[in-house]
Amino acid sequence: MPGTEFQFLKSIDILSGLDDQLIRFLASRLHKKRFRKGEHIFFQGDVVSHFYFVEMGRVEIYKSDMDGRKLTLWFVDPKDTFCLASLHTSAAFANALVIEDAMLYTLKEKDFDDFVAQSGEISTRFVYCMSKKMALYSAMLEDMAFKGIMARLAKVLLEYQKKDDVSGTAFCSLTQGELASLVGSCREVVARSLKKLRDDGIISTSQSRQIVIIQPDRLKRLCD
Repeated sequence: MPGTEFQFLKSIDILSGLDDQLIRFLASRLHKKRFRKGEHIFFQGDVVSHFYFVEMGRVEIYKSDMDGRKLTLWFVDPKDTFCLASLHTSAAFANALVIEDAMLYTLKEKDFDDFVAQSGEISTRFVYCMSKKMALYSAMLEDMAFKGIMARLAKVLLEYQKKDDVSGTAFCSLTQGELASLVGSCREVVARSLKKLRDDGIISTSQSRQIVIIQPDRLKRLCD
């Protein structure tokens, strides 16, 4: 009977539909490891020798400089993977921080290469995954170079919005610190920008301190 690792791998989008024999080959080479909130999996500049699958928890991939400034590249959620780019470079290009207690499956670099070599379809899927990340980098660079703080904030609010299952209300549950990291600014600037959006009636704040998006169309116009 297929084990836990096999069932988990079958649920991951990038592996969905692959032959069971390939999934078993991968599952036999995984190692499970628990990380606590606040723990770094690796730092920018470290040599990375494992590929990661997130079973539980959340990981933040971010860049930082000597002055402590921080830019969040993305968040890695359950059933997602990370470290594809850093695996075959001399050093990690970003930091990986656990922001919710996490359970990860790790795969050694050689085992990853052996798995990819099993099938041309696997290689194509990982190339596609890498291409999506490159497009994300390109869009982020364009935003940082050509858009102001309000436009970047509006874009992040729209990208991370969720819908309440009962009321259908759109909201964003990111903290001001998380928003600041995602738009490449400081918390004080983000706080002032959010106040401006509230004063203009575009957003509001719920009792649970979530950001309620009242006028998404106006937010979209701010992104342009």
